[in-house]
Amino acid sequence: MKKYLTIVLSICSLIIGLVSLANDQVHAKSDTNYQIIASKNVNTYQTLNSFNNNGILHVKNQYKNKNVPVWNKKHTKVLYNLKDFPNSYLSALTKQTYLHNGHKSLYYAAFIVTPKGNSSRYGRVWHGYLTKGYNRNYQKLNYLSTVGFTNNQDYINYIKKSPSQVVARAVLKLFPNSKLSLRLSNLGQFNSDVDSTNKPFEEFFTDRINLQKAAAYLGPTKTKLTNQQRIAKIKQTLASGGYTIRKRNAMRNYVIGIYAPNPNMAWKEFVWSINLAKPL
Repeated sequence: MKKYLTIVLSICSLIIGLVSLANDQVHAKSDTNYQIIASKNVNTYQTLNSFNNNGILHVKNQYKNKNVPVWNKKHTKVLYNLKDFPNSYLSALTKQTYLHNGHKSLYYAAFIVTPKGNSSRYGRVWHGYLTKGYNRNYQKLNYLSTVGFTNNQDYINYIKKSPSQVVARAVLKLFPNSKLSLRLSNLGQFNSDVDSTNKPFEEFFTDRINLQKAAAYLGPTKTKLTNQQRIAKIKQTLASGGYTIRKRNAMRNYVIGIYAPNPNMAWKEFVWSINLAKPL
């Protein structure tokens, strides 16, 4: 009797195993039925005012320690797992709508950007895993463009924490009563020419003050000054231009914009900049 029962249980186990295998094969086959039915470009640098851009994304907090697959275009193979890149963010090129078994789902086709700036890994990520802006681990990220920050406080947190922003932090302390403006910082990274018109600044600000001579020391110099030497030069330049401690402390009606790009990788149209202005 026991022997008969053992045989029956073995047969049942085999049947269950075969059914499970068949289901797995059907599911695997269904994955090949993903079709892209719509695609929309995500242009990170669309306009001069395009900070808080939809093209910069990071994994939501609730998914940081979970598997977040990065698929190939046909949605048949997982290329990467974002859990393996905890300090990275995504730079999206397009938003793509997939159709699968009658259901639509939105994915971002994006590069994984590592703290070292490597962006060779590319694939599709379901939008529900992601949210706007850079990865908030700013202690690990350097020389970020202003277009990926979501608000003033987000940008302040980056300047306070990023190892690349030592000099920028010092500049903010020189203007203790002027609040940091993400919008002014964003505009300043594209246009620092003292002799240029105030467009597009005039749409949002008035009484713009361009401190380009001081901003030159945000980046590297020919004499390769240390951070502390650069900070000292900025203080001297401000003082010689009439921006004494007393005057800087009195600039409560002004906001400040500051941008310090990567000295090795910044594009030519991106510049080191320090601007002050009154919001309209």
